[in-house]
Amino acid sequence: MRKLLTLLIFTIGFVGLAQAQQTQTVTSGITKTYTANPAAGITADHYVWQLVDASDVSVRDLSAETNATVSITWDLTIGATYRLKSQVVDDNNCSSEFVYVDVTIAGDASIMFADKADNDNITDCSPLLGDTPITRNFDLVITGGVAPFEITYKLTDKDNVESTLTKTFGVAGDPTPLTGVLSITDFENTSGGNQAVIIELISGTTADGSTVTVDADAANNTRSVTIYSKPVITNLILN
Repeated sequence: MRKLLTLLIFTIGFVGLAQAQQTQTVTSGITKTYTANPAAGITADHYVWQLVDASDVSVRDLSAETNATVSITWDLTIGATYRLKSQVVDDNNCSSEFVYVDVTIAGDASIMFADKADNDNITDCSPLLGDTPITRNFDLVITGGVAPFEITYKLTDKDNVESTLTKTFGVAGDPTPLTGVLSITDFENTSGGNQAVIIELISGTTADGSTVTVDADAANNTRSVTIYSKPVITNLILN
C-alpha cells in the first residue's frame, strides 16, 4: 500500500490560510504564483501539478513543472472555474493526496458613471447666503476584475484648480458589477458667470494589479455640477 503524505498549498491572496481546498478569483490575463508546502519531515523528490476544468479534463500540460512553485497565467475562459492540483512525491517514491485551489476567471475590469436620468450633469442656482449646500452624488459602476478597486479621479474646482484623488471601492470577494459614489457639493457663485466643479475618472487598478479601463467616452467618464452666478440686488430705491 502506498504511503499517503500530507500536503498543504498556499496561493497569493490567501495569506495565513493553510487549507487543502481553497478558492480564488483572478482577473483574466493575470499571472499568479503557487507554492506547495509539504508537512514537516517530508523530503520531497518532485511535485506533480495539474490544471483541469470543471469536468476534471486537463486544460494545460504542466508535466514539466516538477518544483514546489508554479506560475500560472490565467488567460482561460472568462467566467469559468478551473482547478489547480498539486501532489508531492517523496524520496521513497510515495505520493501525497492531491490538494487544490479552484480559480474563477473574471473579465477585464472597466469603470464608468452609471447611465440613468438622475445621474446626469447638474445645473443649478447658487445657494443663498446661509443656505446649506447640497451634496450631489454620482453613481459609478465597475464591471469585471477583482475587488477591492483603487480608482483615481481628477477633481476640477470652480476656480479651475485640479486635484488628483484616489478612492477605494469594494472589499475582497465582492462580485461585479459593483456600484460606488463620487460626490460634488454645491457652492456659492458670485462670479457673474457660470462656474462648475467637474469629476473625471482617470484610471484604476484591481486587487490583483490589473488595470481598470476607463470608458473613453467623456459622457461616461465625466460628471459636473454647474452653478449659475447668484443675481444681486444692490439696494432698494426709496420713494
